Amino acid sequence: MDTQRDKADALIIGFGKGGKTLAPFLASQGLKVTLVEKSPTMYGGTCINVGCIPTKALAHEAHFISLNEEHTLDEKKSKYAKAIKEKDALVSLLRTKNFNNVNEQPGVTVITGTASFLSPNEV
Repeated sequence: MDTQRDKADALIIGFGKGGKTLAPFLASQGLKVTLVEKSPTMYGGTCINVGCIPTKALAHEAHFISLNEEHTLDEKKSKYAKAIKEKDALVSLLRTKNFNNVNEQPGVTVITGTASFLSPNEV
């Protein structure tokens, strides 16, 4: 941010739980907020993208796959591949929803990139 029009009242680095919650709140208080996330695959944070939700989705499917002992190994592999696709679709849906919920808030600008401090008041 190096021009007057790019000045923000608040800068949030990271689109995790804290960032996605704080940005809309600050904007609702009348502040101009910029939220920076270095990876578009991490909108929403760790829980949505690589932690809680994907892990639970796969564990849930694995449980049901394992209940049927009559499945052949190839059938189990096929069901696992399907579970991976379903997990990926769920994560993508949640990532998009989280991005849109924040980016569509008046007063919030989302930037995909890496933020670094140039000085105490410049990023």
